[in-house]
Amino acid sequence: MTVFMVATLLAGVSAAAQEAGFNDLTEVGANPLKYKKFVPDDSCNGGSGGLLAGIGCPPQTYPFELLLVNLDTSDLPIGGEAIALLRLRNVGRDPASVPWITDPDQIELPDDRGSYKFSEAELRADIVQDRGGTTHIGIPVHLYGAKEVPGSLQEIRPGEYVEMKIALVADCETHGVQCQSLKTGPARLSFTWTEEDSRETYEKCGIQSSRIRTRELASNAAAVIVVGRMASH
Repeated sequence: MTVFMVATLLAGVSAAAQEAGFNDLTEVGANPLKYKKFVPDDSCNGGSGGLLAGIGCPPQTYPFELLLVNLDTSDLPIGGEAIALLRLRNVGRDPASVPWITDPDQIELPDDRGSYKFSEAELRADIVQDRGGTTHIGIPVHLYGAKEVPGSLQEIRPGEYVEMKIALVADCETHGVQCQSLKTGPARLSFTWTEEDSRETYEKCGIQSSRIRTRELASNAAAVIVVGRMASH
């Protein structure tokens, strides 16, 4: 298999930079929080709950930058898969931590009031085409972390980086609208990393959720060719 290197990334990367961690997300399926510890009271008639969402002012990038290091192909098949290697690098002066585990059950730790806090990160592919506009495809694997869970937050010191191997699947059954908007031809592929601080509160008959977007990073873009739909077998 030919590896398509995004060579422009390597220029200017300090020789002193050190890898602090690696996470292979290609073998992990979709992993949403499933609220396994929420048990509604027997007296409840149906569920109730709510979601409060907000965005930081604005979401910060400091101290990180997101780099698309390489792809396993320069052809992006509609209905197929491409493997990407992403690098999250601390370019600031202060250490910082990011969510790093894929098992949401580990951070579901409600206290005696039914509340718990955690951080969550998600990745999205952004495909820009001159003739087709922009297509966004979410990566179904999320990362989680909480201060109360040892090892769930990855610290990255100044000059250090972590790498993530991810699968971008233009699955037309799962992402029907996105696949329909994709057209064959040249495109620019980049990725977006988004972090949120969340609080979940299990009440008598429902769940109250609060989410604040705290960090958003866009990677550099790589030139790719969107090719025809993969044949089904």
